[in-house]
Amino acid sequence: MKPRTPPEFYARTMFYRWLVRKQAIALWAKLSDQRIDEIPLADDVHFQYLGDHALAVDLHGAEAERAWLCDRFFRSFPDIQFEVEAMVIEGGPWSTRIATSYAATRHGQIVYRGVNIGRVVWGKVVEERILPDTQALAAALDTF
Repeated sequence: MKPRTPPEFYARTMFYRWLVRKQAIALWAKLSDQRIDEIPLADDVHFQYLGDHALAVDLHGAEAERAWLCDRFFRSFPDIQFEVEAMVIEGGPWSTRIATSYAATRHGQIVYRGVNIGRVVWGKVVEERILPDTQALAAALDTF
């Protein structure tokens, strides 16, 4: 017979996921406010913004990601806001995976939707893979 997992383990796991979700939502708010210097990126973060459009990129390094956000993304979408629609969290603080479904909005209208799949190690983002709705994003790039 397999040993049972103590209920305290589940309580700790639920609390950790609740805490990570709260922090992740706060980071999305900082991104909406373009406070990218406050986002805890690892020095060697791997950042991918996937798709067949002008903003597609595959970068390494915190400074490269921050520069892309400032010089490319927010210049293309100066007043974009992000609304978290759903989030799944897995793992412990040594390697936490976070999948977030989001809507990028402008003046209350959805510009595009996307999914961000990331990994956080001891509080720092080490991987980010963003899969935007490329058709909606390409159309938005043409109108902004």
